[in-house]
Amino acid sequence: MHVREPNPLLVRIIAEQVLTGGHALDVACGIGQNAIWLAQHGFSVDAVDISPVALDHARQAAVQAGVTVNFIQADLDRWSPPLEAYDLVIGFRFLNRRLWPRIKTALRPGGWLVYQTFNLHKLRPDSNFPREYLLDVGELPLAFTGWNILEGGDDDGPSRNQSWIVCQKP
Repeated sequence: MHVREPNPLLVRIIAEQVLTGGHALDVACGIGQNAIWLAQHGFSVDAVDISPVALDHARQAAVQAGVTVNFIQADLDRWSPPLEAYDLVIGFRFLNRRLWPRIKTALRPGGWLVYQTFNLHKLRPDSNFPREYLLDVGELPLAFTGWNILEGGDDDGPSRNQSWIVCQKP
């Protein structure tokens, strides 16, 4: 079994910020490549996804990589992370705006959020993509007003249809 590469934004930000270790949460972790990569770089990781198939794959990949990740099967519409438990929360290619307040309270003061997902530009090549799973252009900075925004944008990725934010909880 081959473990997919972690998200390039995550790799770059961890390297630039010299974030070494701490407790991390990966929301909608899928097959776990980002969670496994974080575990390989000194983080204690909780990784949540609804799919038992994806989580089985992720668990096998973590064993193969020789790391421990706490994989949690849960519906993110209902699951709540513990309060102020994380130094880092990551999310990629997943949008559930109702989860944002829970992410905010899950981060410790000074904790980091690295988040990237599709925006309305995705409708140009894929007009059938469900609108509720797409960010508005400029939406992320508004959702995290008052946070220390290190960087963000609305046209990242190979298909130029993603928004991202890297910010620190005050």
